[in-house]
Amino acid sequence: MGGPIPGVELVHIARETDNVDRLVAFYTEILGFKRMDTPTFGPFQVAWLEFPPSQQIHIIQRNPDSKLPESPLNAGPDSRKDPSALPRGHHLSFRVSDYDAAVKSLKEKGFDVFEKDQQGHTIKQAFFFDPDGNGIEIGSWPK
Repeated sequence: MGGPIPGVELVHIARETDNVDRLVAFYTEILGFKRMDTPTFGPFQVAWLEFPPSQQIHIIQRNPDSKLPESPLNAGPDSRKDPSALPRGHHLSFRVSDYDAAVKSLKEKGFDVFEKDQQGHTIKQAFFFDPDGNGIEIGSWPK
């Protein structure tokens, strides 16, 4: 194959949604992302968010004709939002500076949080869902 492509850097993660404003509010008010200048892409709504110095999430209005399999918006009737399944499922992960305060804040805001301690490690992890059903993890990883 000739080796990896040189100079690759992760720029952003994209999330599709039926409600851009609701998901933007979640990522800005709960996780602290900031709105960025966002180009106009046409007849659908897009919001670019940044967590300095360089992590980005792009929130994109869902194409109703698309049935992407990874989208929780396309989940079948037998699916359920069980945060205890997230350690082995699709999720975004964020390091937090005060794990206990972060978990307390999430619970006070009504999020169903599953906490997981790694036996033999000091790392703590908590899993929950954003308003669209995307998996989110926060943890106490060392820098």
